[in-house]
Amino acid sequence: MSFFKIIRPFNCLFVALTVIFGAYYKSSDFFYYPVFFAVLSAFLIAAGGYVINDFFDYKIDIINKPKRILPSGRMKPRTALTFAILLLATGIFSSFFTTNYFCILIVVVNSLVLFFYAKIFKKKFLVGNFIVSWAAASTFLFGGLSNNNLQNSLIITIFAFLYTFARELIKDAEDIEGDSRLGATTMAVKLGIKKTVQTAFFPIILIIFFILLLFLKQKLSLQTFLLLNLIGSFPLIFFTILLWKSSTQKNLSKISFWMKIDMLILLFVFGLGNNYENL
Repeated sequence: MSFFKIIRPFNCLFVALTVIFGAYYKSSDFFYYPVFFAVLSAFLIAAGGYVINDFFDYKIDIINKPKRILPSGRMKPRTALTFAILLLATGIFSSFFTTNYFCILIVVVNSLVLFFYAKIFKKKFLVGNFIVSWAAASTFLFGGLSNNNLQNSLIITIFAFLYTFARELIKDAEDIEGDSRLGATTMAVKLGIKKTVQTAFFPIILIIFFILLLFLKQKLSLQTFLLLNLIGSFPLIFFTILLWKSSTQKNLSKISFWMKIDMLILLFVFGLGNNYENL
């Protein structure tokens, strides 16, 4: 049971679904074989990433999260490391069956990135934010490549990167107290909450313009454009105004949570392919 819990199965399942989303978004092609192995590979790499993260967080979790698998003694750290390496290696091996060199490259790069993120870059100035944003966005790109759907999947990849990056900065501001005690060098620790929140405005503004650009380029129907603004742009503008007025811990926590929910809803809207113009 410990081996099952430590991989965060529901999170891994969500990663697998994003690969499927990227593969079939606005696409009439269905290459089941490579997509299946892309989904399997992404699930395994995500699982390995969670385990390796717990391995490197072991000492911190003894204090902060003693009920987790490793600090509670339900699994030895060395066992977790071996398990993580096995998952990552199996994930890389599975990617070869996609028969796409770029898919294989993404898997190898992400495996290395997840390892060094957990070991070195997790709480480093901006680097950790970029890595998490890339890891989240690249699953859509990975899925698109596995199904010869690169052009369409790039839309979701760019959107996911910008949204995740904005939320990561807000999370840094939210976690400033704990991070400063642990000696982290996040943007919030280095520059303070105000400047971190102000920096988060840039990707939010880019998201709003990106949605507008997609409409002007006739990549979105009018109905979808209006819906994305109602569910995406307007809430983001509201979040921006709220944080500009008051960047309290309570507001940061609320907005971080609602941005996560909002992104899931936006992906659902993007997924309504019948409302889009063909590229």
